[in-house]
Amino acid sequence: MRVSGLLAITALWTASLLAQSGLQSRVEAAVQTVRAQIPGLAVAVVVDGRVAYAQGYGASSLTEPKLITPDTQFRLASLTKPFTAVAVMQLVAQGRVDIDRPANQYCAPLTALNDVPTVRHFLIHQSGMRHTSDAEDENIKVAPPNLAASLAGIVKEKLRFAPGQKTLYTSWGYTVLGCVIESVSGRSYAAFVQDHILTPAAMRNTTFDTPEYAVPTFSPGFRMRGGKMQPSVVVDTRFKSPSSGLISTVNDLSLFAIALFERTLLPDAQFKEMLSTRKAPGDERQMFTAGWTLGRADVGAARFNYNGSMEGTTAYLAIVPERRVAVALLANRERYVPEVTPVMAEALAAALAR
Repeated sequence: MRVSGLLAITALWTASLLAQSGLQSRVEAAVQTVRAQIPGLAVAVVVDGRVAYAQGYGASSLTEPKLITPDTQFRLASLTKPFTAVAVMQLVAQGRVDIDRPANQYCAPLTALNDVPTVRHFLIHQSGMRHTSDAEDENIKVAPPNLAASLAGIVKEKLRFAPGQKTLYTSWGYTVLGCVIESVSGRSYAAFVQDHILTPAAMRNTTFDTPEYAVPTFSPGFRMRGGKMQPSVVVDTRFKSPSSGLISTVNDLSLFAIALFERTLLPDAQFKEMLSTRKAPGDERQMFTAGWTLGRADVGAARFNYNGSMEGTTAYLAIVPERRVAVALLANRERYVPEVTPVMAEALAAALAR
């Protein structure tokens, strides 16, 4: 019995090593297809609710050998939005927000709008409010006293369509959700997210973006101009922090996914509600749940994912909750989502094959 037991343990250990080796070789081969075009990137893979692989590639500098690791920090850009959606759903779980009620009940500046979108409309990008413009992203360089103040201009504009009639991706809409969080909780968006998401998920290397942010573990961004890689322009995301304002690592994104799988952040009912789908308007394909993009064929088998793409960064997180599988990718070449999507798909396929 002792010999057979030892053999069984040895067989399981060998099988685990072989599976790990297969996952690693597939991810590394996929990374090599884009490696020459990106100064630095990191990838982490969660399998069965634990980190099975995490690795950094390249450097965070064009002139110094500052190697990327799984704990290197990158800007998340729009990958911040799932965190905001989780925060809203936490307030739903507490009975303090009803996502099918008008959002102006929770965010006073919205009373100036020409229509009455609900919280859900903002969560799934069907409010009719437009996206932030390039000019706004580049020229707004101030930290507002609160997110209600950020909305002073956009609420004077007419909605592009009646709420629920179309889908229009909008970072302004997620800034509205930040206003909801602040107004209902009585706390700043950053304080609420820190206490209710980052701390419970043990995300110790995740923080909030400022233009001057610079620590040894942070990677600035780069862009290709005139055939040469150059430093990216730094934009100020503080006016729209709930849509684009987090900085994190692939290891911390893995912890975020695991905390969702384990229902550390949301009760099961609100987790399922967050990922639930509704019939798309008209002939549209349903694109969004609350805070997540519905899986596409080019992202492998991931039912839910989100990416971030802005000056200085490319960010991606895909989750398969029923398999407790996730893949996180962060890169310091800006706006490179289409090019890294095949890496995400291969990493997911390798994880799901285990």
